[in-house]
Parts: sequence; structure tokens; C-alpha cells
Amino acid sequence: MTQQHDPWAAARASQRDDVAAALAPRERRCPACGHVQRDGGRLCSNCGADLTARAPRRIPWRALLLAGAAVVVLAAIAVPVVSSLRDDAAGERKRAAEHQAQLREAERARQIRDARPVRAEGPAPATGQDPLAHRAQLLRFGEQKITADARARVAAGTLDGDIKGTECEVFPGTEGRRAAEQDPATPVGRYECVAYTSKLEGNQNRTAVFGNPFWLVIDYERSALTWCKVTPRAGEGGSVLITVPVPEACRDPEGPG
Repeated sequence: MTQQHDPWAAARASQRDDVAAALAPRERRCPACGHVQRDGGRLCSNCGADLTARAPRRIPWRALLLAGAAVVVLAAIAVPVVSSLRDDAAGERKRAAEHQAQLREAERARQIRDARPVRAEGPAPATGQDPLAHRAQLLRFGEQKITADARARVAAGTLDGDIKGTECEVFPGTEGRRAAEQDPATPVGRYECVAYTSKLEGNQNRTAVFGNPFWLVIDYERSALTWCKVTPRAGEGGSVLITVPVPEACRDPEGPG
């Protein structure tokens, strides 16, 4: 009887043969003495030299030269760019500082111009007029003059708001100053005034006014008035470019007033 052929058995046998061939020791020639051996040792059985093949280690000069050239090119480009950016930044800071200085000087000139003393001659006392009554008359006259001055500034564009009127109070509001206001012998007095745009009536006959501050100095004996516009200092957290001192003519007068 003829034995039937098994293709799977043949394939398995062929696979075993391939594995055996792959694992079988190969002939290797010693690079030192030329001896050929089939065992799997690392060293030559004849001279003891190392049979492991090693490729000679080469220095990648071409790659290194290309990288160095690239670094040189980048440095040649980067140095002028960085220098230019540095010069531009320094120039921008200088221009900003100059612009800020110009703003400060312009603001200083504006405040000095706005605070220039304004003078006026008030009504002379009538024959036999009570000095305190004349003083009150001079104060009302001063309020009217400041109102007119503030409205003129609004028309000129140097002041904002719809000026309704002006109210003045003795300054400073100390007991001694209030006593001097009622003393006919007091020769001169200073007042804190507001050319107001709005007024708020409060309790206990108190009134709050909102607007533009002025100083007023009245020479009672000569019926002479001097006033100056005030640029308020910035409040907490605020800032101003510049502040100028109050002109001498509008500062606290000497004496009890």
C-alpha cells in the first residue's frame, strides 16, 4: 500500500532544517592570524585575538564643519540684529523720557498760567459804614468776581463745567481765624472759595458745593482783592505730572487773618 504524502510534515521538517542551519556555528576567520574556526567562541583558538568585527570609528568632520559654519553664519546674523534691537529699545526709552519731560513742562506752564493772581478793586466803605458790614460786602464782591473769572475760563476752554456761582469760607477754619474775621481791627483775610457747578443742601444748614477751587485774599483797609485758581493735588492712588506752589499774593497773609 502506498503511504499518503503529508505536506505539513514536510514543512515542519524544512523549518527545523532552517533553524538548525541558522544556529549552527559558522566559519570565522581571525583578523589577526587568518586561522579559520567554527566554534562559537569570541577569541581565536589559535592566537587569542578578538574575532568580533568592529567598524573603524570615524570622526564626522564634514558634519562638524557644516555645523560650525552654520553657527558662524547665525552669529553673524544675530549680533547685528540684537545690537539693532538694543539700540531701538534705548532710543525708544530716550524718546519716551523726552516726551514725558515735555508733558511735565507743558503742565507746569499751564498750572503757572492758570494760577496767576487776578486783582480787583472792591467798593470803598460808605461814610459811617460798619467795618464788618463792609467786609461782608467785599466778600460778596469777591465771589461775584471769581464767578465771572471762572465763566471766562470756561469760555476760553481752560476750565470745564457750567459755573452756577461761587461760595467762599474763611481759611483756615480755626477758632482763631473765625474770631479774627469778626474783629474790625483785622487788616486782611484769606478765603477758600469754590466756583461751583452743583450744590447739595445737607442737614444742619450745611451745604456741599462741587466745582473749581480758588484762593481769595482781601485787604479790608484798601478794599483790594486778589484771587488765584487752584490745581488740586491728586487724591489717594492718583498722580499728577507736576504741581506748582501757590503764588505769594494768594498765600496766608501775616497777622491774625
